[in-house]
Amino acid sequence: KVKVKLKAKQHFQSLLFGVGMGMIVVLILLFSFFNDRFIAPFITPSKQVSSTPIIIDSSTTAVDPAPKVIIPKINVEIPVVYDEPSVEEAAIQKALERGVVHYATTPVPGQNGNAVIFGHSSNNILNKGQYKFAFVLLNKLETGDIFYLTKDGVRYGYKIYEKKIVKPNEVSVLNGTGDKPATAMLITCDPPGTSLNRLVVIGEQISPDPSKNTA
Repeated sequence: KVKVKLKAKQHFQSLLFGVGMGMIVVLILLFSFFNDRFIAPFITPSKQVSSTPIIIDSSTTAVDPAPKVIIPKINVEIPVVYDEPSVEEAAIQKALERGVVHYATTPVPGQNGNAVIFGHSSNNILNKGQYKFAFVLLNKLETGDIFYLTKDGVRYGYKIYEKKIVKPNEVSVLNGTGDKPATAMLITCDPPGTSLNRLVVIGEQISPDPSKNTA
């Protein structure tokens, strides 16, 4: 009888432990979902970067010497990291703590080809750095919208002509479309806070004249 009681007690303790661990996992998942779907979307870059709408007038607005991505429609003005030479996941994730990251194997603004910029799209508390929200509103952009990349004292303007969702393993997307001499591609996770897909926004260089770009 004593053995039976001990076994029953052990089973009960095991059951309680299993239920407790299950509840912890569920709570973590629920918090993550709530954070990414209801908190992060309202923590917009403007509250951290700029308190007023961004207006770019090439004739009057001075070019910031610091490398940045500027997206007036969603009020984004964030540093671009060009000094990360590695394309390994760990290195890119570390560099994302300092801004959005230029993918090292692609051209930079001012060169022909497709410049690729990666950015976070979630304010998940597990991510480090102050730029976790960088591209959380990227899905608001549409064909015809303009974004800018500044580098070496030059402001490069890009007009969006394509927006699409791809799988993480579709690396061929980094090559661009091939029918335009100079493009820039903004990439982030989609839906925000997940790694299920990648949101890709592609713009064609409209200023300065891309015919002056280097090879």
